[in-house]
Amino acid sequence: MLFSFKINSMKPVFIFGFGEMGKGVLRNLEKKEGIKLMGVIDIDPEKVNKSLYSLTGSEKFKDIYVESDAERVLEREKNGVVLHLTSSHLKDVIDEYFLILDKGHHIITTTEEMTDPYLKNKELAEKLEKRAKRKKRAIIPTGVNPGFAMDLLPIIFSGVFEEIEGINIKRIQNASKRRYPLQKKIGSGLTTSQFKEKWEKREIGHVGLAESGSIIAKALKLQIKNLEETCEPKIAKSYIKTDFFEVNPGYVCGILHNVKIETYENVKINLFLEMSLDAENPVDSIIINGKPYLKIEIPGGIPGDEATASIVCNWIDKVFEIPPGLWTIDKLFFSHYFKKI
Repeated sequence: MLFSFKINSMKPVFIFGFGEMGKGVLRNLEKKEGIKLMGVIDIDPEKVNKSLYSLTGSEKFKDIYVESDAERVLEREKNGVVLHLTSSHLKDVIDEYFLILDKGHHIITTTEEMTDPYLKNKELAEKLEKRAKRKKRAIIPTGVNPGFAMDLLPIIFSGVFEEIEGINIKRIQNASKRRYPLQKKIGSGLTTSQFKEKWEKREIGHVGLAESGSIIAKALKLQIKNLEETCEPKIAKSYIKTDFFEVNPGYVCGILHNVKIETYENVKINLFLEMSLDAENPVDSIIINGKPYLKIEIPGGIPGDEATASIVCNWIDKVFEIPPGLWTIDKLFFSHYFKKI
């Protein structure tokens, strides 16, 4: 008896944005088989025209150089996937998404607002969904937070519930060893008045916590009655020094970020995020009150940067298999609680 086996061709992959997250993604790709890195895009003049070997020591991709002309790079191959790692806000990346789709590629993106782009950018989200379907390409928003720890995980755990009364999610992260942009965005070294001014302008703080809460409600078929988002500074009690900041007692060393959601079905969803320098007892915690009662704790918490780079790469094989469109968490196929259809 003769057997024939189909040999899968190499999947074209592009990296769009080569900051610290891009470097983490590259480390993941070095361990993968069946992918072909076609190009790396970034506009930083310190990186453009430099090889990945010179920037990271990568042996596997040593002959690939960082380029600034996205259009030219994306024309190098069709039917690939772009690992998009540039900005937190949809309005800042929408043209990049359109370009990628028009060049014939799928998208896996870490843009935080894309966790639920309909919450604050309904019109842009609808345009993006239509473009993706017209171009027959899939878009997968992902990440660890948002995208996993404070939304996808509790939604998955909801699948064992007969009734749910409330969901309480807590994430405490020690930011002292994290990258510079994160330490900056939590307000490290600011006065309380500077913090409040920057928060009002949304120049600091975590992007995506409201989207995590809203996508939980949407997945569980709950209608939001009220969504309240607050962010307070955490004040250093002692001197703190990191690779990037020195913070004296009395100054800001992090954020205490809350989202509280009330639904018409009387299910309350509360999310609390602390990201601070030298945070004590880092943890990821999910408590679901109902029938049954469930409490899940991950001591130390899920590492944000490393795990985000991994989850981006681990979506690559699936993006080629799912139908075209914008695949927010509520559209993924797995069992979870619902109040009504």
